[in-house]
Amino acid sequence: MVEKNKGIRPSFVFGMTGAMIAYYIGASTGTGQEFFQSYGTHGIMGIFGVIIQQVMIAALAFAIIFVCKKYDLSDPKEVFTWFLGKFVGTLVYYYTAAFVFFTLLQLISGTGSIVNQFYGVPYIVGSTGLVLLLILSVLMGFNKMIAVISKIAPFILIVMVLVFVISLINPSDGIVGGSEYILANSDVYRTSNNWFASTVLHHSYLILFLVPYFVSTYSVDKKSSNKETALWLVLAFSILALLTGLMITSQVANISVVIGAAAPNVSVAMAHTPLLATGLVAMIVAASYTTTAPIALIAADYFSERGTTRYKLTGIGIILLAFAISFVGSYAQIINVLMSVSGRIGLGVYIFAIIYRSYVALTAAKRVPVAKKESKVVSTID
Repeated sequence: MVEKNKGIRPSFVFGMTGAMIAYYIGASTGTGQEFFQSYGTHGIMGIFGVIIQQVMIAALAFAIIFVCKKYDLSDPKEVFTWFLGKFVGTLVYYYTAAFVFFTLLQLISGTGSIVNQFYGVPYIVGSTGLVLLLILSVLMGFNKMIAVISKIAPFILIVMVLVFVISLINPSDGIVGGSEYILANSDVYRTSNNWFASTVLHHSYLILFLVPYFVSTYSVDKKSSNKETALWLVLAFSILALLTGLMITSQVANISVVIGAAAPNVSVAMAHTPLLATGLVAMIVAASYTTTAPIALIAADYFSERGTTRYKLTGIGIILLAFAISFVGSYAQIINVLMSVSGRIGLGVYIFAIIYRSYVALTAAKRVPVAKKESKVVSTID
């Protein structure tokens, strides 16, 4: 187990907290489309669902990072193998490579959609701008990119929280009215028709997206203390629970404004805080970058070693391929298909991991008494 620092470094804790928030927010959270399909479409129960989801993701993060620290696992393949065994772990590892790629595609699509919705410019303008920033990030490397995105997070948070709070002062429909309206509407994309199933599927969908990032955060500083790791995880996911809870509450209370919008959060801002709408769009585009930049680098990790010329060329190639495919289908359709399919696969991964690790622990426990007994016999013979 690698752990040398025993104290708490505020700069490290706040840096990792900011980077986690910035990565998590992304274009799909910033636009609100992904969370609208999973939680907003379930009304009041969706508000509870999104908070439950943050608690579950925080627990997963603790488990992944502390396993990495205990066994010094520094890449996603090692982690998947530890939790799932060699064969299944390898299969999931390669599926995750494809999933990370399609998440990158989704986020590029989201950026193009939001710029098109707000500014009225062609989709290609917003998506091309993001692609150019991503290529620059691949050339910079992971650690420098973490330093950049951690500084963007506070600005994204402030603008988003202001928009959601102001929209709840005089909402278009109210929480109860909005909840009743959306539950009666069958023409919206939903992750599942049941709020709890939707929460579980969104959570299991996110594990494939977040596990490689959690492993990468361990690699940033392998000597970080357990206290530092626990502190930045608690801070990050407490803030995310507050932010996403406010977001879903705002969407439900202003449901007539957000239905049919590619970027529900932008629609809320344009209706209630037009002066902040421009700032929100800028922050969402920034959030798109803070999520897609790590994803592009994580995707390149699957095919080449960090820091090499091949790594950089691979990352750039992946970005350009995702950009080309992002023109196929609408943003809402891409998200719905991605969440529905990967959510179910992620749930299967969860169940198998629990069974496999339980089996490993059980067989290990059975071997210990046998080993002690054999040792006792040898001692008696001696």
